Amino acid sequence: MKTIKLFIALIITILFFETASAADSKFTFEPLYGVETALVRYPEPPRYVTRATYGARVLYGVTLLSAEAEFTQARSRKDYPDIDQKVEDTSDRLSIGARTTIPMSQYIGFYVRAGGRASRGETVVTTAGVSETHKNPLRIDPYAGAGLQLAFSSNFALNAGATMIRNSESKYDVQYTLGISARFGNITP
Repeated sequence: MKTIKLFIALIITILFFETASAADSKFTFEPLYGVETALVRYPEPPRYVTRATYGARVLYGVTLLSAEAEFTQARSRKDYPDIDQKVEDTSDRLSIGARTTIPMSQYIGFYVRAGGRASRGETVVTTAGVSETHKNPLRIDPYAGAGLQLAFSSNFALNAGATMIRNSESKYDVQYTLGISARFGNITP
């Protein structure tokens, strides 16, 4: 049964790549700004924080199937004046995956995306003026998301999406983003 599923997945993948190579591929650049809920591990116990995130996403392919790469950075700061403590957390992330956009009309599309995300960063805990830095190890986690795309010309669109990222506690971080897509010409290999 597992072999049949792998064979079907392989056939579907080949058909998608044949469609992508036969059509005119496009390069798309998306600056991103968003809000995320993410797990911060220090100080103990780990807790979730809501923080701003920014970065950029690059897509290459056709509407039906595109490869994507995304870099984002997030920062948060939490002050605890009753115990004279400040916690600053920084995360850098690189995501690589695939995205498919399903046009609903000439101006509106729905997209789904999936892939893997590498993340690392550091947390600086300052207590009574003494700082302690905790390096967060490199982590690789799967992600999946969906969003809407609103085109306002043939080469520009507004994107709003939500992405779920599995973390080490087998729970999910959530990232909500808003971006503007700029599509550049027909690029053929």
